[in-house]
Amino acid sequence: MKQKSGPLPILVLILTSVFYSSFTERKVLEKNTAQLFVYTDSILSDNFLGVNGVYHGFAYMEDPDVKPMTAQDRDLEFSRVAAMDLKIARTWYRPDWACGASLYNNFDWESERMKAFYQWLDKMKALKVDVALQAGWWFTRDTYMNTRVPADQSKPDPEKDPARYANWVSESLYQLIKIRGYTNIKYLVLFTEPLNYRSGVIPDGFTEPEYYDKVCTQIDSELRKSDLRSAVKLVGPNSGSTDTAAYVGWSVNNLNDVIDIYSWHSYNGKQFNTNPPLEYEGWKQIAEVGKEKIKQTGKPFWIDEYGANKPDESVRFKADYGNYLAQCVAAFINSGAQTSLLWILFDQKYPASRVTNKDSFYKGVQRWGLTKSPQDSIANPKDPYPSWYAFSLMSKYLGGRNGSKTFKTKGSDSLYVVATEPSANEISFMVVNAAHTDRKFQLNFTKQINQSVARYLFDPVKITHTANKLMLPFDKRLKINTRLADRIPARGVAVYTTMKN
Repeated sequence: MKQKSGPLPILVLILTSVFYSSFTERKVLEKNTAQLFVYTDSILSDNFLGVNGVYHGFAYMEDPDVKPMTAQDRDLEFSRVAAMDLKIARTWYRPDWACGASLYNNFDWESERMKAFYQWLDKMKALKVDVALQAGWWFTRDTYMNTRVPADQSKPDPEKDPARYANWVSESLYQLIKIRGYTNIKYLVLFTEPLNYRSGVIPDGFTEPEYYDKVCTQIDSELRKSDLRSAVKLVGPNSGSTDTAAYVGWSVNNLNDVIDIYSWHSYNGKQFNTNPPLEYEGWKQIAEVGKEKIKQTGKPFWIDEYGANKPDESVRFKADYGNYLAQCVAAFINSGAQTSLLWILFDQKYPASRVTNKDSFYKGVQRWGLTKSPQDSIANPKDPYPSWYAFSLMSKYLGGRNGSKTFKTKGSDSLYVVATEPSANEISFMVVNAAHTDRKFQLNFTKQINQSVARYLFDPVKITHTANKLMLPFDKRLKINTRLADRIPARGVAVYTTMKN
């Protein structure tokens, strides 16, 4: 007897069609959705110090015939420091502030320069910003206090000068930390580019590295005698690029008893000879080259300067520079750097300088920062450059206090991920889109998060400045269990965090 067709076969057909359609749609979705991973059970660093910058203590320093910063100018600058929750400022500091024209003058801790510097330090302490103080700037010139620019050919005395110089360093820390209470000075930077940027004269009978060894060892010894050594971490050799990573390796072999934190820096990824300048993969390689050199020491490392000025300085004034910096930061964090310090945080006027040159100096103002200087002739000095809005998010929400941690991540196809634990029970993560098209992604976690996160989105085509908006606000909240799905615009930077605003 022939069976009559009923509703069951039709229902099966519909369900099969729906299942096939859903399966096909899911496969298409998976194909077009990048899979990203955060391994919260794999810690890269358990003492991450945050996303920081070079920020010189010039705010209260006056120059003859130059418009000083007004109280309103300084308030705006400090309000930006507070808004971004800066953790470390690396600042210029040289003997002439206390010694005048000669290293052998009596130390004047009440000079106009020093008193202006104290006011800036007061603000940094109030804002909970730690200070990385330069142990001078130019090597060898500062070690014998040749204040001429360019330096003349007078020679240092390798017997007298290192001892006197170390005495100036020790007395500076005694005055600043012990007498005046600036306990937020926690790092002492042993010059800048001392081994690959010649400034001053090398004394007879020494190579440049040998004299650097002598001076740094003398500083270390003097600080130990004066019981100040435990007050600061010594940072060096501050090598000018990983082309000169040999100097990092040399320092490991010769100065490991002196150096607490190894550092080096680079600009434009130039040592890898690429055009356009390298982004994530190139910057990660820059970090890894130096990291391999210091691996045997077990000590932390910093990228103490970085940035771009190629093909010309205008690259820094465009919104896309925010994405460029986010790729740099992501590369450094994912390589295990304890911190990185952008050159420079704000455009700044250097005291007594009238220099105009190819390094973006205009009558003493260096235009390398994220905001414009009120002492510059540039229009709308209160408007930051667009990249400020990306960098300030990284500084504020990726942590750097209270034993912050960073985690291993895995990106995919031009999407890069950073994940941090700013403090206990908090999580932040950043997704950077290096592509020039928008991207969908799914971020997968190796443990349950079960929290709501706020998203802060830097979209370089939609950045507009408003007078009362120091930073970008969050644009939405998302609930995370073990995964998060989202879309990010071309060259966008998205920061997600459980931290309170």
